[in-house]
Amino acid sequence: MLMRTLRSKMRWIMIAIAVLFVISIFGMYGFEGARKRRSPDHGEGGGDYVVVEIDGKPLMRSALDQSVRNMVSRMDVRDIKPEDIPRLYQATLDSIVTNQRLASEAGGSGLDASDAEIDHAVQEVSEQFPTKEAFMQYLDQSGVKMAEFRESIAEQIVQGKVVERASEGIEATDEEALDFYEKTKGLFFHSPAGFKVDYARFSDEKTAVRVVEELKLGDELKESMESVASSDVISSTVDSGPVFMSEHSFKDELASFATLDTGAVGGPVLIASDDYFVGVKREIVPESTVPFDEVSGDVKSIIVEEKRREALESFFRDMRGRANVVVHDPELFHVPEVPAEVEEAAEVGESSDIEPSVTPEEVAGANPVAPEGGKEEE
Repeated sequence: MLMRTLRSKMRWIMIAIAVLFVISIFGMYGFEGARKRRSPDHGEGGGDYVVVEIDGKPLMRSALDQSVRNMVSRMDVRDIKPEDIPRLYQATLDSIVTNQRLASEAGGSGLDASDAEIDHAVQEVSEQFPTKEAFMQYLDQSGVKMAEFRESIAEQIVQGKVVERASEGIEATDEEALDFYEKTKGLFFHSPAGFKVDYARFSDEKTAVRVVEELKLGDELKESMESVASSDVISSTVDSGPVFMSEHSFKDELASFATLDTGAVGGPVLIASDDYFVGVKREIVPESTVPFDEVSGDVKSIIVEEKRREALESFFRDMRGRANVVVHDPELFHVPEVPAEVEEAAEVGESSDIEPSVTPEEVAGANPVAPEGGKEEE
């Protein structure tokens, strides 16, 4: 039921994401009409220039810089090292190429978007705002008319259909499902032997001792906890009920719990500084493995989703391969070779020999270029 619900919603989730992402790509990183080349006036010293041409359309350095900054901000990337910068440029360029090529191929696909689909997608986007009025105000402030927005939405829906078509008809056979189950049942479908345990952890030893005494006299954990100050409680199962703990959990500090009978009280045990564990074994849980027949549907869903992921990766890779990309500034995307001694130091954590990280503001490169005619756009 859950998988069916997710699958039914996935299409509209994908369309909504595509709408927001692709609009941001083409709105923010729009291709300039004038093709400027590097020159003394448009080189590393200042000014703007064409860094890449994609199917004949120029992408300006300022637009690429801004796209990288926004990607870093959106993904909350931190601790960026100098050698990461070319990779960020390449990843951003790949996204721009993918989206431009997808828009081009969608235009020639023969697919279209119905009014109902457009209405649904517009509603999905508008619901991200607190009110409909706030959504309309945002469009107005952005200088976008509703007719233009609906047209853009329609284009994104068609692009979503093109992406969907790339992974249609994918299935998982019974043989594939059984093979996956046999290889992974110990990891995903097996539960070790253990016990269901009620427990509480206290920061005060005297409180822990008192609770143990009350439990041994027959009180329930919930009753004993009612008189305990909340500041003394680190965590407990009072609200959740007993939790499963495998036999392997009862080692080191908790080794004394291994020999307790069902229903017996253990502790208090100091498991960390000012952290005293008290537990009650409630129920024996035998080792078990869920039969294949009970999980075959879920296994097939996992396989199908993996196949879809691989199909889409191949689709986007092939689509980028069909694009005519001419790079005018290859140094921007060149990953410098890291000296062997620095690489070895990084592996063992000797960061003192490695160049310091740069901030997201420096992602645009060692010599970031502002858009022509003034300050860098925020």
